[in-house]
Amino acid sequence: MMNILVITIDQLRWDALACAGNKEIETPNIDRLGKEGVRFTHAFTNAPACMPARSSLLTGRFPHAHGVRGGGVRLSEQEVTFPQLLSQRGYHTAHIGKLHVQNHTYRDHTAPHPSYGYRTLQVTDERGTYRDPYTQWVERNHPEYADAIRIEPGMTRVRNQTDHLSGNGSFPAKASHSHWVSEASIEFLQEFGSSPFMLWSSFFDPHSPFIVPLDLLDRYDPNALSLPRNCEITAENEAMIRQKKAAYYTLVSHVDDCIGKLLDYLDESGLSERTAVMLSSDHGEFLGDWGRWGKGRSEDESIRIPMIVKAPNIKGGGRVVDDIVQLFDLAPTICDLTGSMKPHSMQARSLLPLLRGEEDPERAPFALIELNSEVSRIDTAEVFEKTLRNRDYRLTVWSNQEKGVLYDLRLDPLQLNNVWSDSSYQKIRDKLIWELLQRLIQTENTLPVRTNPF
Repeated sequence: MMNILVITIDQLRWDALACAGNKEIETPNIDRLGKEGVRFTHAFTNAPACMPARSSLLTGRFPHAHGVRGGGVRLSEQEVTFPQLLSQRGYHTAHIGKLHVQNHTYRDHTAPHPSYGYRTLQVTDERGTYRDPYTQWVERNHPEYADAIRIEPGMTRVRNQTDHLSGNGSFPAKASHSHWVSEASIEFLQEFGSSPFMLWSSFFDPHSPFIVPLDLLDRYDPNALSLPRNCEITAENEAMIRQKKAAYYTLVSHVDDCIGKLLDYLDESGLSERTAVMLSSDHGEFLGDWGRWGKGRSEDESIRIPMIVKAPNIKGGGRVVDDIVQLFDLAPTICDLTGSMKPHSMQARSLLPLLRGEEDPERAPFALIELNSEVSRIDTAEVFEKTLRNRDYRLTVWSNQEKGVLYDLRLDPLQLNNVWSDSSYQKIRDKLIWELLQRLIQTENTLPVRTNPF
């Protein structure tokens, strides 16, 4: 039976990897995975926010189907997840690191977390915020840094508007959350690697705030990095922007170091011969482009993600696939690789044909990305946003606006010129709107299942 290792790197841009053509950043271990596996160049999230994206990965379902339409909405424990399906197949299922399909603010992190089909759970939805497996690991192994790794709780950060700040940590890399994820993952493999396993190793970095370990502060020279696109650069903000970008790159490279240790263990233990490795992110990061930081928008910086899959008995060798794929496609792919059942409620499509170098005519030639944003907590008003992104166009519509946006990516790859109202694009716009509507209808929720005619 094939083992599964899923690696997610929170808020990692699709182009923040050397193997994706970025000449400023060093990611040798992820590059190595790309050389051995298959890299998908046009992978997109299901939602540019943590909770709905991760819920889609777990279920293989769109946000409008599983109900986690945005942050602050818990994933129902009635949903069928791929860890449940693999557990039925006899796998030891485990999650180490950030899960974030439950609200983490105002939750008792010492209480048992809903299992969602996992047999082993070490959940830390933030970095150094709560009393959780990570902070307890630091207390046991690096007690001198127990206070240093602490940051203010999430709700405090939102109120103080510090969520996208960066800073120099007063703890070394050996006490970082990323180091803990890799160490705990290797410990799991040492204990349970002899039995069929599915392990999701989930790194929080480089999610904001960008806190850099003290022994990594000089890893990148801010002045050697390019400046953001479509961003107003002034004498007052340039140094800050460069410093934040350097901090982000440092955290990406630190995660890469930790992934390298995990991959090395797979090789040294012989597990790599029967383990499929899947690497991706839940969403991107603006990193100063458009003058923004974070995610939560429909531009490519926010919705486009990296994706690499390496599987035994599947020819990789650095092959590149340009087909449109989405984050939740990993769920049915895992089911196929392990011989597990796939419920009819699963809406994603397996990557197995593409991994084998075959065409997949049944695959939708576009991505559907969804997000709901809260506009008023007083009357719980929300705005619904839907995006269709194919190779040539990006169309986005909102529930509170009569007009949307349409970009011709062939002529306008940076998405600067909205042609929604351009009469020469009317037929294309209408066709894309129809495709979006059809996709939404085709993926209506079919849970709970129909048990009788009436």
